[in-house]
Amino acid sequence: MDLSHVLKKLKAFVDAEHQASMAKLLDLWEKPLKDKLYKGETQQINFVKSLGQGQLEVTLGQNESKFREGDMVCLHLGEPHVDKIVSRATIEAEDDGKWLLRAKFDQTHIAKLQSGCFADPDGMDLTSFYDKALLDVATSSIGRNTLLPLLAHKLNTSIVDENRFDDAADYAQECGLNDKQCEAAAYGVASRYLACIQGPPGTGKTKVISLIAKLLVEAGERVLLTSHTHMAINNALNKIANENIPVIKVCAHGGNKGLNTAVKSYESGVKWQEMPDGGYVIGATPFATCTDRLESFDFDTVIFDEASQITLPLALMAMRKGKRYVFVGDHKQLPPVILSQSVLAEGSAFSEFIAANKDFSVMLDYTYRMSSALTDWPSKTYYKGNLVSKRSIDKSTFRLLHDPLKYREVLSSSEPFIFIKTPGINKRSSNREEAELVADIVFSAVESGLDVEEIGIVTPYRAHAKAIKSCLSDKLGIFSSNSIVTDTVERMQGQEREMIIISMCSSDSQYITAIADFFFQSERLNVAITRPQTKLILIGPEISESFILGIDEKSVRKSALEYRSLIKYSYRVEI
Repeated sequence: MDLSHVLKKLKAFVDAEHQASMAKLLDLWEKPLKDKLYKGETQQINFVKSLGQGQLEVTLGQNESKFREGDMVCLHLGEPHVDKIVSRATIEAEDDGKWLLRAKFDQTHIAKLQSGCFADPDGMDLTSFYDKALLDVATSSIGRNTLLPLLAHKLNTSIVDENRFDDAADYAQECGLNDKQCEAAAYGVASRYLACIQGPPGTGKTKVISLIAKLLVEAGERVLLTSHTHMAINNALNKIANENIPVIKVCAHGGNKGLNTAVKSYESGVKWQEMPDGGYVIGATPFATCTDRLESFDFDTVIFDEASQITLPLALMAMRKGKRYVFVGDHKQLPPVILSQSVLAEGSAFSEFIAANKDFSVMLDYTYRMSSALTDWPSKTYYKGNLVSKRSIDKSTFRLLHDPLKYREVLSSSEPFIFIKTPGINKRSSNREEAELVADIVFSAVESGLDVEEIGIVTPYRAHAKAIKSCLSDKLGIFSSNSIVTDTVERMQGQEREMIIISMCSSDSQYITAIADFFFQSERLNVAITRPQTKLILIGPEISESFILGIDEKSVRKSALEYRSLIKYSYRVEI
């Protein structure tokens, strides 16, 4: 079978995507600094301190940026295309107005940054990684016999080992999984080549992954668990470790943040001296398969977690190391952090190359997190009405121990979803009036018997989160306020609380227009509104039809219309 045309097409796509990403990066670098600071495309930095061992601690300036943990940045004095001082620095942690960066840098150059600098997005030249992956696809037995035929739609992806399917489904049922979870787990174990599992919020995606991994390992299979970030990999490995199967993480120093002590980490797979002869799970990024960390390893199955954030070139790196593939994610939640399409996105390159039929695809359709009232809107808007709440009726109503003395309408058990118009005029990324309102509502709820650990607050901006934390501390004291998760959407993904307050902060229409792609992004909105179990309070701006018509980009206009639809669905309370 001559599949050279597929390889040529694949290489052309990977090259074109890489060139497009680099071109977009250069365009961004060359924009006026003032405009980038205003839109959050650049972060002002007030101070840089070297901690040694490739780490920098940077103190952030007042402006708000879109960067988050795991992003790669460069540090410069104002023109990144001319005066980069530090390149390819990864944001390992963010806390209290500071970043912890890891990078290779010349210590003598850090003095240039002491009086202040700026951070812009950065990227690696991944050509060598892509070339290696494509060469392996072209020459290896896995590439020739599985991957290329799969990409050419020459494999029958409906082939399933019926005995393994039935055994896996029966076991999943014994473990208490619902019908769709059982079906997904069974496909993940028994599909000959490919299984895709879509896991909307609260549907038990990680539970399904851990069961698939357990059954594969018990059958003697070697499993690679991979994703776009160490955090996503570590979250999945923590769950898999509970299944009492051999599991490790392969990563550089710093990649094991949040990893349970039960999961050992090694800089290279060959250093795992206790590696069993039979099945096991290794967690690692796709890049690790192109380096000495895992280059000598092959796997029976590659599981991609948070697959909505994996791009096709990254997927290829890992896929060339396995004989079958399980993609688990939700393209209606946060997309890739880089300028590429998710492998699961409709109309993506993945769809063109792989999704020729739907034989391998399962959507988990029961959410156990949200009440029916909170499930209806995201279900209709993002999941074609297929997402159904299975939260027990006796736990689906928001109830306080005592009637609140204040904000009775907001905290009522009869209205699960409340909208309050953002207070304050011409507010951008920090809004003290709104922060005080949030703290006041929280104080009333806590006074009425709601545990502080059952409250979560989501906001788009770091500065506004800081203002809310300050107001909460004034109202509740430091100890209680620290028990309330107050964070950005990115860091709240995967979490849930009885009551969630979304504090949008902004009321300056010009500012909202400038950052509309970020402010109204559908995937971010979906993540935010699907964190609560029984009570959602949205404090945000009202937007008019004329405002939406003023947005140039069609996709952003669609997202803004969704936001407006969400407000109409809510119960409005005047404060």
